[in-house]
Amino acid sequence: MTSDPAPADGGMFRSLSNRNYRLYFAGQGVSLIGTWLQAAAVRWLVYEQTGSADRLGVIEMANLMPGLVVGLFAGAISDRVAPRAMILAMEVGQMACAFVLASLVAAGTIQFWQMAVILATARVCVSFELPSRHVFLYELVGPERLTNAIALNAGMFNATRVIGPALAGVGFAVLGAAGCFTLNAVSYLAAIASVLAIRVPPRTRAGLSSGAALRDVIAGLVYLRGERRISGHLALMGFFGLMGMGYEAMTPVFARTILGVDVGGYSVLLASGGAGATLGALTVARMGDDVRKERMVVYGMLCFSTFLLAASLFPIWSSPTWPSLARLGSGAVCLFGAWFGAAFFYSSTQTLIQMRIPAQLRGRIMGVWMVVFSGSVPLGALWTGRAASIWGVCPVMGCSAAVCLTTGALLLLLQGRDDSSKVRQGA
Repeated sequence: MTSDPAPADGGMFRSLSNRNYRLYFAGQGVSLIGTWLQAAAVRWLVYEQTGSADRLGVIEMANLMPGLVVGLFAGAISDRVAPRAMILAMEVGQMACAFVLASLVAAGTIQFWQMAVILATARVCVSFELPSRHVFLYELVGPERLTNAIALNAGMFNATRVIGPALAGVGFAVLGAAGCFTLNAVSYLAAIASVLAIRVPPRTRAGLSSGAALRDVIAGLVYLRGERRISGHLALMGFFGLMGMGYEAMTPVFARTILGVDVGGYSVLLASGGAGATLGALTVARMGDDVRKERMVVYGMLCFSTFLLAASLFPIWSSPTWPSLARLGSGAVCLFGAWFGAAFFYSSTQTLIQMRIPAQLRGRIMGVWMVVFSGSVPLGALWTGRAASIWGVCPVMGCSAAVCLTTGALLLLLQGRDDSSKVRQGA
């Protein structure tokens, strides 16, 4: 493993002193801007063409659900295959999907089912790429900087949520949906070039099974069965994705029917959420290793739930006579806080899991992480979209917020009791 000498200070951006990580960080940043630009354009295009909250849930499921099918095997394979080779192959696959989508939209022949199939195919590529990225990241920075690098990655991931949606509003108006999809395809060249420029000497990958991938999958699941704390965090992440994060797919409905804004306002909402998520992830990076991350996970859920509840109650505490800018600003603040809490939750959870798993199982366990994420969020979007089409977006958002808020409060109470019990035992 090659890494530059660790800096003396423990700054928030200390992992960027590593040349290889800087290249990785920059290339991924450009690529993710294109990814979020396309995601925002897809949601607006679907809602513009269908006017259906239900269809938004379906497209979100198509965009994430394939990870549930292939995630376990993708994780097992990432422990066998050189991570750089896997990353490059999957980046090329995603770039091809974006070009096909752009071509069909430009030709005016795109149909809803075609869009769903293309997004699902791209997600299969992502599902194989992400576990390899986790392995690759560990090889780039080593265990001493892993916590910081994970949080910086989350910060970069969410910072691009600010730029991508902001560009989507302009791009959609100037270039159209096809232009947005083309820009996403081109952005993958930056990620491919950065990975090719990274120089990591070949080394023996220890602990790899010589049997079938299924045997490796089973070995990872057996490990999780004996590690209840890690399994518990994965289960909590699944619950959060199912009950809380489905609201993200409903953002176009919230923008148009509740706030009364167009695609420009929709982009502002997404950018505001991205800014909150960036701050949440960087806050985790700043806190370092000494803070108790089990408590941080719960704090993230509580913060998310509080601001989502405020958004769901917007028609009650706002006034129809407010200027459109004031309504948009108020909604943006709600999404800023909700995404701050969500990023705080996810960054803390991922760091907890990554720091506790053995290196030889890293790809497999992060494959399980991908399955949980890829299964819970689209299912949440599916039921949220169906329910919103019947009862409206605000009641459904309020229900999600109340369930997550109650769960977070109960977990905080249980953690407090555990702390008190440990103190009494120590006394």
